Amino acid sequence: MCGLFAVYSNNTDALNSTQLNSRGVGILKHRGPDREGIFSSRDGNVFLGHTLLSVSTATADEARQPVITDRSVMIYNGEIYNNRILRENLTARGISFAGDSDTETLVRGIEHLGWSFLDAVEGCWALVLYDLESRKLYFSRDPLGEKQLMYKVTGEGLTLASEAKAILTVQGQGTLNPERVFSDLIFDFFSNRETTYFQDIKNCLPGKVYQYDKHGKTPQVIYTSSLGATKPDSPLRRKLAHAVSSMVPGHHAHAVVLSGGLDSSIIATLLKNEMQNKPFVAVTAAYVGSENEDLRCAEYLVEYLGGINHQVLHIDREDIEQHFETVQRALEEPLHDQVYVTQYLIYKHIASLGLKVAFNGQGADEFWGGYYHHYNLQSLYATADDGAVIDHFLRISNKRGLHHSLTQQEIRNIIEQNLKPRWTNFGSLQNILMEGHLQAMISHEDKLSMASGVEVRLPFLNQALVMHALKMTSEEKIHQGIEKAPLRKAMNGVMPDMIRQRRKQAFPDAPRTAYLKVSALQALASANSFFSASDIKHISKTAPVMEWRMNAVNAFSGTVGRDY
Repeated sequence: MCGLFAVYSNNTDALNSTQLNSRGVGILKHRGPDREGIFSSRDGNVFLGHTLLSVSTATADEARQPVITDRSVMIYNGEIYNNRILRENLTARGISFAGDSDTETLVRGIEHLGWSFLDAVEGCWALVLYDLESRKLYFSRDPLGEKQLMYKVTGEGLTLASEAKAILTVQGQGTLNPERVFSDLIFDFFSNRETTYFQDIKNCLPGKVYQYDKHGKTPQVIYTSSLGATKPDSPLRRKLAHAVSSMVPGHHAHAVVLSGGLDSSIIATLLKNEMQNKPFVAVTAAYVGSENEDLRCAEYLVEYLGGINHQVLHIDREDIEQHFETVQRALEEPLHDQVYVTQYLIYKHIASLGLKVAFNGQGADEFWGGYYHHYNLQSLYATADDGAVIDHFLRISNKRGLHHSLTQQEIRNIIEQNLKPRWTNFGSLQNILMEGHLQAMISHEDKLSMASGVEVRLPFLNQALVMHALKMTSEEKIHQGIEKAPLRKAMNGVMPDMIRQRRKQAFPDAPRTAYLKVSALQALASANSFFSASDIKHISKTAPVMEWRMNAVNAFSGTVGRDY
């Protein structure tokens, strides 16, 4: 993955603007430590900046960005796994290429075939394209939202970035968005993911192509991309194998985050079986002084497969305390789950090994029925009317203490704003999981890994695999009370039954004593915090029973330019 930063401004002071925008690019260096590139239009209104994590090519020189043609300029973050096939098709149309990067494939395809070219892409992306003739700016994310891109519109124009901290670097201290805070306290990971914790900074919606120029006040959606290339149907086992093997980097060694659960074990097994000549490292985290069934299963699988460099990362209370605030700053939102500190440390360890790519099992739960309690939501939405659903979340809100800060009508308004635009069909659990839970999980994974310059590849978000899952019923996915039944059946005879039949377990929480020394109001005196002290003080009064969540105000303390 890489870092993207772009500005479409009406400011005519091109020199000062370029210097300031270069700082916005620099704050994303952790996402792309290998190379930095910028473009400024002649009139000074458009600036594109890129930080490169070189993975898809042998050298950083081959993947330099921005890519500039006679028609457009583009910066891109992502991976096209069917790059060779797309190139062959474009070459057959008479289109020539100057290099081997998938970025050039993408820009040439869009130039000659339009935005529908994205429908043929097997992969993921966040991109910004400036049309040199029309002087319009276009930007987009992949349909599943694997790559991150957010924007802010002001009277001065539009600013885009992979992370909010880059926007704040050029526009100053952010204003806290209290409705997003309250929404998360009500809906957990299912709140509206278009919003961020910063007022007026929005996430681009997955699959949408936006258009913007100096005459518009807000970006306009001009195209919606589909889930990707249609291929001949094949058994689930082969789709799993392709999803993994197609993501193995050609020029760099890689790792797998091996929890010992079903999803990561499937990836490790297929990496070993399908790519026998490509060694990889497996990394498992374990908390010091606690029983860890995950570690026992991970060690069993590694021994069963043989020939894998398995590294166990032992984490204690001091590790949690030391990195607590750093992780929250990386996330740019409250620490909703204690396990995120551990995830951050896993990727930091992978980076310390000199590796740039890590495989992870995110996405399997959302598409294959991983969390059985999700189906309680489906039962609620399918059997109750709108009023009953709203009352359900009102009870949750009051239990969590929001009534100390908001009136019942204000809480009701927030609930309705989250429910109605996205979940008109309350019976569609899959839409709820894709638009809420999945977006939260992969956004967090992106930021935690990129804080150490590691690219995460998610085989369970392969488009063909996702479409296979979408065609199956809930009853097929959870068979006789066993979650992910199709995946277990597909791996029969391929991986040991002890792992294949193991039930879903939550990743163990860090010892709660690790948080005793972390105050929710620490470091408020910092002049360079994301938010003002008054903003944080107001929010910190909310829901005292959820104090561990609100410790995340520490994410907004410290210097914006802090190294990771």
